Amino acid sequence: MAQVQPIIITHPLRNKVCIFPTEDDCELSSNEINSIIRRNPYSFNNIFYKPYIKRLQGVKKYKAIRRQYQKYKKNNIIKSGENPVFYIYNIIDNEKNEYFGIVGQMPHSEFEAGHIHKLEKSLTAAVDEKTNQIEYIGFTAKPITVIHEEIDVINSIITKYKSKIPLYEFTRNNGFIHEVWQVVDTEDVSLIEEAYNQASKFYIIDDNNNFEALHNIYKERNLKGQRLFSGQEAFNFFPAFLIAQSQVKIHEYKKGLPVEYPKSADEVLKLLSKDFEINPIENYDLPQKGEILLYTLEGKYQLVPKSHIDSKLPDSFIFEQYILPEITENQKLLSYDEFKFCDGKRSAKCVENQLNKGNCKMGFIIRPMDFEEIENAVSNNIKVPYKSLYLEPRLLKGLFIYEI
Repeated sequence: MAQVQPIIITHPLRNKVCIFPTEDDCELSSNEINSIIRRNPYSFNNIFYKPYIKRLQGVKKYKAIRRQYQKYKKNNIIKSGENPVFYIYNIIDNEKNEYFGIVGQMPHSEFEAGHIHKLEKSLTAAVDEKTNQIEYIGFTAKPITVIHEEIDVINSIITKYKSKIPLYEFTRNNGFIHEVWQVVDTEDVSLIEEAYNQASKFYIIDDNNNFEALHNIYKERNLKGQRLFSGQEAFNFFPAFLIAQSQVKIHEYKKGLPVEYPKSADEVLKLLSKDFEINPIENYDLPQKGEILLYTLEGKYQLVPKSHIDSKLPDSFIFEQYILPEITENQKLLSYDEFKFCDGKRSAKCVENQLNKGNCKMGFIIRPMDFEEIENAVSNNIKVPYKSLYLEPRLLKGLFIYEI
């Protein structure tokens, strides 16, 4: 069980909702972000990526972001809600798949009590930077995605509201439709709270670094002034997009070694032959359970773990434990920031494109964990390797801003 409460959100005004939110950074290239800033003065990207802001460092940069954010509030591009409410958020993609859930807030204390589980490892340096950033700018730009078991009451309430006129309904340039409803009826609010309070198995499945940063701020502020706080301050909670696991799609990750990587494909294959049967393949494809694919400009290969490797290990663990140390000769592991990542929704062919463009030297494709593997990892208190999960839906930044 876990507490879920209504939330106070800062969001764009209705006449700006089509043009203010933006796709996440990992969905956009630098050129795309720059193009958006030039074309759209109302875009959320202007808060973080205006040219003069990008040139700044550290506290000066954070203060400039904060000033830009306050300017958007002053100019009535965004506004803060007055009362806590729940939101129902529905995303419809180009294939008419729907992803719907509830936006609310969850106490950090529920995470510490073990009622909410975090799946992926975080990057310490990235978390530290994010913690400092949020401390200065005072907000986080989107909710943390939390998955849960199927809850009939929640499904019924969502179905009820989807028959009503939404607070927001808009279409992005990629063709995705976004719909938002407010839940202010006291009876419905109570039903939502009670339904989540009776549920179990809540998993943080995305935005791990962001969650860790918010949790650090919660711990630091309570440590410094615990007698001064009521426990209801915004920093005691984190914004959550709660969605049933049946609504979520998990895709494989594609990891490209950077072009500066010193070893050749033949050298890598020789190193990996100790732990893997290596079979050349003809076509670009996605891996099956128990295999990892390696693509190079010279050829494509299927890596099948040898018998001394535990066959029950998820493939992402095999990559981290048996491939990453080998290709770095057990010295300093490559930073995950050095890898080039290919959008998990794209076909394996995108790896060939990245190779041909010279964006990476060779690419690994790793099968995603399924929910049974996720639950086994949680029950054994094992953290999933960073960047093991690429999931849909992808939430917009700036649609649900949470101020702390």
